Amino acid sequence: MRHFHAAIACIGIIGTGCSQAAPPSAAECPVIVPTEMEGVSGRWLGGCTGQKASGVGVLRVGDRAPFSFFFGRATAGRPQTGLIMLRSGNMIQIRGITDAGDVLSADGEHLAEQNRAWADAAAGARLVARRFTAAGNKGSAAYYARWAQRIETQRPE
Repeated sequence: MRHFHAAIACIGIIGTGCSQAAPPSAAECPVIVPTEMEGVSGRWLGGCTGQKASGVGVLRVGDRAPFSFFFGRATAGRPQTGLIMLRSGNMIQIRGITDAGDVLSADGEHLAEQNRAWADAAAGARLVARRFTAAGNKGSAAYYARWAQRIETQRPE
């Protein structure tokens, strides 16, 4: 099982799920990295509950651009619903991952499942954009706001 020990961008915004004064260290908040996301390093930008990635956010994987991203919801350190954007430009809509990190793709047959994946992906990007705005990092805030806009407007019908 591939684990990524993620650094959390916890910028102390009231109501965003960050309850710690400082971000946990990388070893305190692991998240399973889907095997399709190539890269050995990454960063979870989202909440951490019980020392595991939790709630909506963004997992950025890679040492430098172009990155692979998971936009969506994690529960107990495991990506649950959302979108994986690969460096190649390909996108995978997911409904979870196995213990080994293999993606459980949303099959397109269940509208509620699709709606959840796209909504969680957009919510994760918007949350990260708000956190960067609050931290005064306008460039990163705009970057993740553009991702949220892209997710919201490019959903296939």
